[in-house]
Amino acid sequence: MTISTSSVFSFKTAKFPGLGKGGRVQIPQHLHSQLDTSNRMRIIPWAAAEAVAQVLLGRVEAERIPNRLTVQTIDKDGQPVLMASHPTQATWVNAGQTVRPYILLIAEAQLAAKHTELAERWGALLHTIDRHAVTLPATEDQLATLSHTAEFKDDLQRVLDTLYFTGKLYSDTCSWITGPLSAPAAWTHSPVLLGQSPRQPGEPGADLSEEGRLTRRAAYGIRALLVGPTGCGKTELGKRVALSTGSTIVCLKGRPGLEDRDMIGFISPGLQGARWVDGPLARAMRLAQQGTRTTLLIDELLRLDAYHRNALIGLLDDVSAMELKATLGVDVPGGRYYTLDLPGAGEVLYAPTRLLSVLCTTNAGSSYTQSGELDPALLRRFQRVMFVSYPAEAVIMPVYAKAATPGTARVAYALEVATRSMTVDQGQLLARPMNTGVTLNFLAEVQDLVQAGLSETNALREALLVTVTPFCCDLTDEGLPDPAAVNALKARLEEQLRKGLLHKAA
Repeated sequence: MTISTSSVFSFKTAKFPGLGKGGRVQIPQHLHSQLDTSNRMRIIPWAAAEAVAQVLLGRVEAERIPNRLTVQTIDKDGQPVLMASHPTQATWVNAGQTVRPYILLIAEAQLAAKHTELAERWGALLHTIDRHAVTLPATEDQLATLSHTAEFKDDLQRVLDTLYFTGKLYSDTCSWITGPLSAPAAWTHSPVLLGQSPRQPGEPGADLSEEGRLTRRAAYGIRALLVGPTGCGKTELGKRVALSTGSTIVCLKGRPGLEDRDMIGFISPGLQGARWVDGPLARAMRLAQQGTRTTLLIDELLRLDAYHRNALIGLLDDVSAMELKATLGVDVPGGRYYTLDLPGAGEVLYAPTRLLSVLCTTNAGSSYTQSGELDPALLRRFQRVMFVSYPAEAVIMPVYAKAATPGTARVAYALEVATRSMTVDQGQLLARPMNTGVTLNFLAEVQDLVQAGLSETNALREALLVTVTPFCCDLTDEGLPDPAAVNALKARLEEQLRKGLLHKAA
């Protein structure tokens, strides 16, 4: 059995009216798949278009276990149909001959690490949908509207041409069988088809938290800026997202006076001759170029000098595979690529955007030491800007409780929250509020003093002076913490102690 070519082109679908509803609609040459290098005319495979629509509409379920991928879709009568793929054995079960093979190909590209060009072009299509502020799964009206936009039409036609030639090449070598299949207990991996995170047990829908949204996008490459107060966990959030997608993390800490060698790399002399040594940017690019999913984490972006922030603008300008071939003369699979010229090394690195995420953090507010404002040209390179707030009590209290007794953890957290309304910005005395790191230092000092023999109450008072006040209070001309601010902190601590938080039942 194989895909029915005649049915694929004669199929009719109204899901993408901006593209047409059937017939011999030609695909422009610059959108052609590189799986076929001929210059012959390409026609839209309408059955593949229907397959794309079914996935984007959320009508396809998927579950992946070792050596098997189970997929469920809906037939023309509205009845569920189970299919399966055994990627390592190149075997399809109940694949049909018209629409369903293309659904299986999309599922294999997203869930079985197969069909590289299709995976890249599918990721680009999902990027475009996101840029048009459409949340997947989409509605039929949303798909119809998208189909009239030039960017979506181009990306869709790229996917369709690749789907056709992937099916043509792969189905000839694939074993086709029919037989009974059982639905899995849960469709855990359905969201992955839409570039989202797998469902957790019992989860009804998408995770819309900062972490959930970032993780979904990072699954196929994202440029994101995380903005929030110091110590709110932006960097740790970026690391968790990277680890959840299986990324290798490359870190760059922003600071004034950073040189090119600290960011990009440098030529090092040696006994064997000069050699190039990668800096963080080059290391991240090289890893992604070699096929490793990578996250470049740039901490405190606005502490970089303007020169280096401008260098990032060039790095974050992605180009097509055709542009890459025209400028560098290299043949690469379709998709989008970042490029980086290594100064003095005579080498240009190129990395597929689907394998390289760039996550940057910056502190919010004018009170933080920064080298300048965010250039609009750099800001628009980020596909998502997320404002990260302090961790909720339910999230952070278990962390604090591990560092100290429940009572001291409650007092410390209450004091941390109170300092957020005690800053100069609110007309009060503190230079800056406590944050998670300061609170953890506070609790560690309390525990040390308790072990030395102090009561918890006195340990809290003493620890305040060496952990909280140096961070929250400005210094006087004599180099000491502002006494008025120190007294304000002491008073607020005593207030929390009077409330009985230290000995309150859990």
